[in-house]
Amino acid sequence: MFILLFYFLISHNLTEAKEVDVIKDLTLKINGKTRQYPTLLCGVYIKPSWLSKGINLNGDLSFPAASLIKIPIAVVLLRKIDKEEISWNKKLVLKKYHYAQGAGWLRTRKAGTKYSLKDVFRLMLKISDNTATNMIIDLLGGPNSLNQEISKLGLKNTKLVNYLGDFKGKNKTSPRDLVHLLEKSLEGDLLSQDSRKILRSTLLKVRNKSLIKKGLGRYTRFAHKTGTIGICVGDAGIVYLPFWKRVSMAIIVKRPFNSLHGQKIIREISNLVYKYLT
Repeated sequence: MFILLFYFLISHNLTEAKEVDVIKDLTLKINGKTRQYPTLLCGVYIKPSWLSKGINLNGDLSFPAASLIKIPIAVVLLRKIDKEEISWNKKLVLKKYHYAQGAGWLRTRKAGTKYSLKDVFRLMLKISDNTATNMIIDLLGGPNSLNQEISKLGLKNTKLVNYLGDFKGKNKTSPRDLVHLLEKSLEGDLLSQDSRKILRSTLLKVRNKSLIKKGLGRYTRFAHKTGTIGICVGDAGIVYLPFWKRVSMAIIVKRPFNSLHGQKIIREISNLVYKYLT
């Protein structure tokens, strides 16, 4: 018995030491990558499912959220559906004040047209439709009501200030907030089983695959949401690897206006993570 206990303690300590080395080495590599782009401010939070700790580089800094704010909006909506406060059968009316520039096509449709909540929800996430998002913000009672619900989710750096599109970046979030929320929503018990399935299947079908997904290997699935405005670009989601492993990650980059280096460093960090952890 003593020998078995001794073997367990030694194995446990070696595993912990190996974890520390992995996190330390990958953090150094990511730091080295960010130093190649001195005009960018990068926020990175990465949590592999098989490690006890995550990789945090400015992960608690508050960044302009852009369309990443649609993740907490979606979760708040799904929680209300789980509580039967809102039904998927509800029809939403497109109003003139919902119209928003940027991504999406609902802004080209006639005011007064009715759409199913499920269709509006999918448009908000899959093609990042800003007008669809404004319809859902309205349904949820506006920014003040939404922020009360967001605070209940334990998000410390996430706040909805403006309806979309928020091109000046007043809406805020952080990489750690997004990873925390995605883990609880897609892999935890924050949502019902049905809502988890709906959210995961929708995020797997997000059209924009040009950021984190670009740096991943061929045999991965990525449930995620991107966000892009002139001053900031980001991506957050869960990478599903073979053998039931997963990596939750969020990368947000504050950049000189429309600098393509923002997209480039996200892809490069993503590729570093993939090569190092698989």
